[in-house]
Amino acid sequence: MALITNYVLKVAAIKKELDLKKIILTLIGFIVLWAIVSNAWGYSDYLLKNDTYNIGMYVYGYISRFIWVIPAILLIIKYSNNLYFKAKELFAPPKFNKTLLLVIAISLIYIAISMLIIHNGFHFNSNVNLGLVLLKYIIVGFVEETVFRGWGYNSLAKILSHRKATIITTIFFIILHWPSYFIKMFRFGVFDFAGIIVQSISALVWGFVFCLLLKKGKSIWNPIVTHIIYDLMYVLLVGGT
Repeated sequence: MALITNYVLKVAAIKKELDLKKIILTLIGFIVLWAIVSNAWGYSDYLLKNDTYNIGMYVYGYISRFIWVIPAILLIIKYSNNLYFKAKELFAPPKFNKTLLLVIAISLIYIAISMLIIHNGFHFNSNVNLGLVLLKYIIVGFVEETVFRGWGYNSLAKILSHRKATIITTIFFIILHWPSYFIKMFRFGVFDFAGIIVQSISALVWGFVFCLLLKKGKSIWNPIVTHIIYDLMYVLLVGGT
């Protein structure tokens, strides 16, 4: 906890004038912080004994993501006037424009096709607790979009072109998904090459899409809503956790 506190204090100490170097350093900080609090280390194993339903895993996931997103919220509030979308505009209600509706429709069609190919028909993942999974992906969508689009893209777009801001933000979004693979390799001696490649491609595509949704909708809730719907429906209809 002391490490997290020091990180927040260092972030808060950054001058209000933002430049590329400072923004990049904060994004690196988010990657490092996630590598520290990631449940890939098995922290949740110590929460509950005889945890038949993996409740400890979900609870730790909620806690760790809450810890992780706090610095981003503080940064958005502190530097609101230096961002492309100020805090008040950023957190305005979602705007159900054509871009948002089109992306949601395409993502649901993709999930349906994946379900039919993998399961040869309709499939519903009954191996998950619907309530716990729903809460998980609401939190995941909120925190990841707040960090990478609400802060990363939003701050970079103020000093760079939207294209460059999107590329840089997406690179860090991809890297965010790597630590768990290396941590598991360190712990268990096995590296999931196929998993990290698939995850990286998915993060690449969605990284660009989420930035577009924020740019067009001018509200962080547009990418958050899409992120939640896609993750949740994929897990429920295709499988995985």
